[in-house]
Amino acid sequence: MIGQVARVAEELGFAAIEMGEHIVVPGNYLGHAGMVWYDNFVLISHLATLTKRLRFHFNALVAPYHPPVQAAKMIATLDAIAEGRIAVTIGAGHVESEFEALGVPYKTRAAMTDDYIKAMKALWTQERPTYHGRFVSFADINFDPKCVQRPHVPLMIGGTGPKARRRVAELGDGWVPNEGSLEEVSAGVQEIKALTRAAGRDAESLRFAYRLPIGEPDPWTQKPHSPGHGPLRLPTEQPKTPDEIVVALKRYHQAGFDHMRIMYYSRNAQESMGKMEWFAKEVMPAFHI
Repeated sequence: MIGQVARVAEELGFAAIEMGEHIVVPGNYLGHAGMVWYDNFVLISHLATLTKRLRFHFNALVAPYHPPVQAAKMIATLDAIAEGRIAVTIGAGHVESEFEALGVPYKTRAAMTDDYIKAMKALWTQERPTYHGRFVSFADINFDPKCVQRPHVPLMIGGTGPKARRRVAELGDGWVPNEGSLEEVSAGVQEIKALTRAAGRDAESLRFAYRLPIGEPDPWTQKPHSPGHGPLRLPTEQPKTPDEIVVALKRYHQAGFDHMRIMYYSRNAQESMGKMEWFAKEVMPAFHI
C-alpha cells in the first residue's frame, strides 16, 4: 500500500513525500510514536523505482544513528537510483532511550551531528576526500558515486533551538522547524538569514519548510512527543475548508516558507489517498499546480 500511496501522490501532482525516522522504539516511548518504522533507505529505494517525478525527503535523518561514511554512500546511491529526487533534513535526535538502545552517546549528539555533516559534505564534494574531525577521520580515499544533485543533495537542518539555527547558518541548505507558531517560525527565518550572512554565506539561497495540520486533529499530535516532554507546539490554526487552507498557506509563504508539508489524520492508506485527492481537487488549483 505504501507504493500505491506514492504513485497516487505523484499522479495528483504532489511535490514530495517525507519519512520520519526511528530505528527502534524503546518501551518507554511506545505511547509516543507508532509501532512500525521502516528503514527509509530501503523504502525509498523501492518507491523511487515506482515513480518518475515524486521527490523523497528524509525528515529527519537522525545523524548520530548513522556512521557518516556509510550514510553518505547510501544517500548518494539513492540519489542515483532516484535520478536526483532525494532531499535530507538532518536532525540531532531527542529520544535518549533510543540512543541508549543503539549504543550511541546522547550527550555529544549535537557535536556528532556537526562533525558528521562536515564529513559527508567532504565525501560528496572532494575528488579524493580528506576530513579530520572529532568523531570521524579519513584521508585520501576514493568515494563514488557522488550525488546526482550538485554539489550534493539538499541538506536541510531540523529543529527549533539555537543550536539548530546556528547549524543552518553554518552548514545547512535550509531550515525545517519542528514546532512553533507562525510568528515564532517567521522570526526564526529572519534570525537564520542574519546568522547566515554573518557566516559569510548566501542567505537568499536557503530553503524554508514547515508543516500545516489540516482538517480533523491527529490524536498523535496531542501526545507528548517523547517521555518527559509535552506535545509538539504545532501551528495553532488548523484550517479545514479549502478557503481556510489557501489563506493559511499564503501566510506561510509570505513569512518566507517556500515548502509546506501538509499533515492530515487518516486511519489507513485508503483514507489517506482519499484526502490527498480532496486536497488536489479543492486546494491545489488556487496555486496553479
